[in-house]
Amino acid sequence: MVWGGSLNSKGSDYLKLLHEADKAVSFLEKIKERLKSEDKNYIRKTIDIITEYINKISEGVE
Repeated sequence: MVWGGSLNSKGSDYLKLLHEADKAVSFLEKIKERLKSEDKNYIRKTIDIITEYINKISEGVE
């Protein structure tokens, strides 16, 4: 990946966290298809929690 500038440690940490969250959500989406509908709701709630947390971080409200 080529950047026009450099990231400070906060930006770099954010990108690492974003990548980890993306991997976790992708995994949860894959296994959700194999679960019972009650369990799918738990997975959906977990994905929502992760998404809300990342949104808060991106807005600078941690």
